[in-house]
Amino acid sequence: MKPTHTFQAEQIVAGYDNKKVIQGVSLVIPSNKISVIIGANASGKSTLLKTLARLLKPTSGKITLDGKPIKKIPPKQLARVLGLLPQSPIVPEGISVADLVGRGRFPHQSLLSGWSKKDYEAVAEAMRIMDITELANHNIDELSGGQRQRVWIAMTLAQQTDILFLDEPTTFLDITYQVEILDLLTDLNRKYGTTIVMVLHDINLSARYADNILALHNGKLMAEGEPSKVITNTLIKNIFGLECIVVKDPISGSPSVVPIGRYHVNNECTP
Repeated sequence: MKPTHTFQAEQIVAGYDNKKVIQGVSLVIPSNKISVIIGANASGKSTLLKTLARLLKPTSGKITLDGKPIKKIPPKQLARVLGLLPQSPIVPEGISVADLVGRGRFPHQSLLSGWSKKDYEAVAEAMRIMDITELANHNIDELSGGQRQRVWIAMTLAQQTDILFLDEPTTFLDITYQVEILDLLTDLNRKYGTTIVMVLHDINLSARYADNILALHNGKLMAEGEPSKVITNTLIKNIFGLECIVVKDPISGSPSVVPIGRYHVNNECTP
């Protein structure tokens, strides 16, 4: 199992070109759990993730990993603990699956050292976990969107980090691939204890797969905690402007949001 880490943010403010996007957010990421950031478009989800991952420097506040400010942790040292899969990563032209996954070993290598047995084993294990071993020699350009996403995630797994950040890992995928990706990430968390933090658009998938929900609205953290306590009709109304009822998912038992459309109101249903 992966070790336990303390990762927290205190009153962070961040944005772009003097525009505040994240406004005074404080949070603690539960170790060895799956946390999902939800919110409407332009609520600051991706900005928050980038700030936590040190891709974006906050204008104020602090972020610490095991009590140490992440801004003071050397890049390679941080990359051995925290991995990030950004939204819509750029695929290097003409690269094979195995070569791309192998780039995840960079934080563990020096300029003078070649590939070690541990490097090869880490890449093989990452491809096995994501079920892409048979695609090792294929060119990335030949793959479907779902297969490509598995390869990108395998690259971050090859880093062998304890904490994994993913920015919308299911975007542009059909529902089958979305569920497959989220099932694989859940397996990773349950088997190895990897702490996972991801941004998702789908509220019901977020509630089904998350141990912890972080709900953003206009750059502010409106609620956090277990899905059963956070996902309510009031919260969904406040952050998405959507009238709904919240019912129990018959498969997972998690809360499931059912929108109330103007033309499909059943007066017998109450929130």
